[in-house]
Amino acid sequence: MKIDFTGKTVLITGGTRGIGKAIADVLYSCNANLILTGTKKEEIETLNKQIEAEAIPNKHYMQADFSREDSTLSFLEELDKIEKIDVCINNAGVNKIADFENVSYDDFKWLSDINVNGPFQVLKVVGAKMLANNYGRIVNIASIWSVITRPGRSMYCTSKNAIVGLTKTLAVEWASKNIMVNAVSPGFTLTELTKNTNTKEQLDSISEIIPAKRMAEPNEMANVIAFLCSDLNTYLTGQNITIDGGYTNV
Repeated sequence: MKIDFTGKTVLITGGTRGIGKAIADVLYSCNANLILTGTKKEEIETLNKQIEAEAIPNKHYMQADFSREDSTLSFLEELDKIEKIDVCINNAGVNKIADFENVSYDDFKWLSDINVNGPFQVLKVVGAKMLANNYGRIVNIASIWSVITRPGRSMYCTSKNAIVGLTKTLAVEWASKNIMVNAVSPGFTLTELTKNTNTKEQLDSISEIIPAKRMAEPNEMANVIAFLCSDLNTYLTGQNITIDGGYTNV
């Protein structure tokens, strides 16, 4: 079996770093035509200039900050001009940990705008194109904190449970239109952010409580997502697939 995205246009939000970049790298190696978003205008301009200078085909970056209404609307307008989008991966997301009594509404709105409202609005645009083409593959990136919880995660758990709910409903509504909609819930993953915000001792401590005795590599998430988004997936829809080395079963 071979995963091949030749002729497919793939949108990945939050595609400049971490799991999003790993997804982009894997799908690009499978010949996908990529549209990737990031929040920083200067970074996006630099990346596009680099692509142009190196004559890299089938890759384009767009600026989208889902915490800002003006940036979101501008992005959606540009997105709507693209004739066909075959695959959509809603990966952009943020987290903020605080006990519920210390959570402000502004914090909750900021996190919800990025984690829930952003994907919702993106799928309104992308979904219409997929319905018109009678084809689509959608993966919404949730989290193990949509399956379990711990103190301080009221905002994040709420947002990730919301995205799973959206996933399941769209899967039911669109299954007959050849549109497969799934969520993936990553566990602890060894991204640059994880490495930079934890000491080696902290990383070792987290790894010890995972049955696999290690954190995931970003490409391990990307490989599963590649299958879900490919033509090999013809029947799997409405699922929240947890990739966590067994952590949520402990």
